[in-house]
Parts: sequence; C-alpha cells; structure tokens
Amino acid sequence: MNNHIIVSNVSDASFALGVGYAHSQKIDISDIIALKTFINNEFCPRFLQDHVTEETLGHGLKGKSVYIVSTHSAHHSRDELAMRNYLIASAAKENGAEFVALVEPDLFYSAQDRGPRTLDHPQVTDFSSREKFVGQPCSAEMYAQLLKTSGVDSVMTVHNHKPDVMRKIYEKVNPEGNSRRIPSFLNLDIAPLIANYILRSGLVRLWNYGEHVGFVAPDDGAAEFVNRVRELSGLHNSVIVTFSKTRHGQRDVTVDLSEDVELLKGRDIFILDDMVRTGGTIAANISAIAESSRCRPANIFFYSTHATISPEARENLNSPYLNQFITSNTIPSVLNRDDQGRLRKKIVVLKIEKWIANAIRHCLEEAQLPDEIYGINSVTQSDDFYEVDLSTKNPLHNKSRVQQYELTI
Repeated sequence: MNNHIIVSNVSDASFALGVGYAHSQKIDISDIIALKTFINNEFCPRFLQDHVTEETLGHGLKGKSVYIVSTHSAHHSRDELAMRNYLIASAAKENGAEFVALVEPDLFYSAQDRGPRTLDHPQVTDFSSREKFVGQPCSAEMYAQLLKTSGVDSVMTVHNHKPDVMRKIYEKVNPEGNSRRIPSFLNLDIAPLIANYILRSGLVRLWNYGEHVGFVAPDDGAAEFVNRVRELSGLHNSVIVTFSKTRHGQRDVTVDLSEDVELLKGRDIFILDDMVRTGGTIAANISAIAESSRCRPANIFFYSTHATISPEARENLNSPYLNQFITSNTIPSVLNRDDQGRLRKKIVVLKIEKWIANAIRHCLEEAQLPDEIYGINSVTQSDDFYEVDLSTKNPLHNKSRVQQYELTI
C-alpha cells in the first residue's frame, strides 16, 4: 500500500474515486477501507489490513498519510457526513497514521462562522450584527474543534467564502500545528482554472485583450475573486463592475446598479460568484443588467464554484437572458441530468478531480503553499486540471473545440 492513501466517507463516491484515479492510486478505495453501518444505524469504518501480527496490530497505517475526500451526498446529510469524517480520522490515527487531512472542496458549516459572542469578524460591527445570532452556535469553530479532536491535522477546501475568517478559526483551534508543518487550513484558489476556461471556451470575443468583455461582481463579497480572474485572464482592456445588493428577506433581493454599468453595454459579460443556492441574487443581477436601458450587454454568462441545483435555482437560472451557467463539481450532484432539469440546455460543469489530486500531491505531500503553485504561471496549463461536462441538449456540445485565440499572458 502506498504511503499516501485517499479514502472517502461514502462508498463509491464518484468525486473521491476520480481524485484517487488522478492521483494514480492503484488500489480501489473499497479495498482500503470498509464503511459499514450496524443494524442500530451506527457507522463504523475499518481500514483493511492483511496478515495481522502482534507487531502490526493497531499499526497498519504506521507512517502513512490519509486523505479523506468529502463531498455533498444526495443520500446522507452533511451532519451524517461530518460524523463519518470524525470516525474515519479517528480510525486512521488509532491505527498508526502519521498525518490525516480532510479534503472537503465545499467546506461544511463554513457559512456559520460566528455566534453571539464572536467579536473578531469583519461583519461584526455593532450590537445588531451580533444580536441576530443569539441562541446559535459558531458551527464553523465547533466543526474545526471536532475535526482536530478526531485526529485531522489539516483541512483543504476550494474557494471558501471567507478564507481569512476560516484560517483564523482553524489556527485558533490548532495553534501547535502538525509534524509536517502544513497549515491547518488550506484554501485553493480556483481563479486560474476559470481564467483558463474563459480563454479557451470560445464564449466571448477576446481580441484586443478583451475590449468586448466585461466582468461583474454581483456584490462586494465577490469583488476580490472577480478582480483576480480578470487579472489572470490577461484581458486588460475588459471592464469590471461591482454591484451592491439589498436583502429584504432570505429570498428577496434587489440589486443597485452602479454608475459604471454603462461600461457593460454591448459586451460579453461574466458574472462570477462563489456559490449559488436559490439563485435569487444572480437572477436579480441578470434581470437588472439585461433590462436596463443603460446596459444591454451582448451576452451574459454566470459562473459559480459551488452550485446547489435546488428547484428555486433551476427556476431562477432559467432566465432567457442567461446564455450559459458554468460551475464546478465541488457539489457532485450538479452532474445529475435529472437535477439539472431545464438547465441542461445551458449548464457547463468543470470537473476538477485532477486539480484536487494535483493539490494533494503538492500541498499535502510536498508541503507547498497553494499560492505558490496556482497563480499567473499556472493559467496556461490549467486546462490539464479539469474536464468539461455538458449535456447533449446544450448547444455547446457540438461546438468545435478548436482554440481560436492566442494567450495574451
């Protein structure tokens, strides 16, 4: 058995299997770990070991590193999956594993990153900003504490909504670090892959360094990511516009168009964000842009890293103004054609298992920092890190893949 082992918290999880394959793991995950549930519904993982002796008993993973790949499941709640993560990590350490990392592209509980006593948070500004969390836990910190108690040394995720906040939480919970000197929290920046896709997709007019391209941040929280994608794309003659939103309720959002919205007129525009659940914010952005006489872009494309294709999201993203919706498979159910429904005609999924395997190798095995690997110099090679999945119903399915551009970076 290799010294670096990839396992999952669900049997035959497609994402974990893809990561293992891309990592050149020759042994099937099901031949490394058995995931059984007793008749009373208690979960019990078991790392499989042949030829147990007195010397090897309890030391079957001695000196090895275990990487638990965890993603959203249609059959198990996130609470159930989290408990499975704890038990698998504990089993690994109790059987001699030197290092355990949780690889969770869409990090559980990270949106619940403050409680009523939280003070060190960018959104905690006054009493009212704390009052709304009265009676609630800071679930992100609780999750970090339980992972550490279970034996997890490091957590690796993708495009976290508030990476600086998460980093503080995980460093607070695990101040002593680990023997590998690997940070307790690693956030992978997906911007180089998105810049690469925009350049190679043929969706937008790229000539003269993107003079017909516009980038839109749907709110202030997305602005940093949007700026980075634009910078990495090398489309320096493109424009960037940031909107502000007002939330009147959980599903009631209005968008305030900025004065520079006129810059988007006649352009091919990309709206970029980290997540979509109901699609309400994005639907408001798309309608505001398309229906404004000051704007009227030529084409509208929307990208979101983490996509939950809920019934509301299907309805909202089915806007006649939206040309294509691009996302990754950090939430693997997005690949299900039945879940996609009507969106099959306009959804493109970037499968990132190869990139995750690459990050495991460089960041968790070789202790390199993500920012040192995935930056401006990685954009031109990033098409090796993902595969494009789309339905035959999508008009892009029959489009020529001939690259019709020159990279300008």
